[in-house]
Amino acid sequence: MKPEFETMSRRSLKTYLLGHRTDPEVISAYIQRIVHEPNWVICSALDSPEDLDNYPEFLEKVERDL
Repeated sequence: MKPEFETMSRRSLKTYLLGHRTDPEVISAYIQRIVHEPNWVICSALDSPEDLDNYPEFLEKVERDL
């Protein structure tokens, strides 16, 4: 029996996702959760790792969330 993803905390959902990386249902639930967060950063597809330099706000968020 799968947990109710809607009632899980973001941290619990992420932990569950990391243990069930091939489950499309949990992947979808996690994506739906994070895209609605106020600090969500959108960036275009990257051609190389160096392209990240064009998105300093994304890099700052990743560093804060580590």
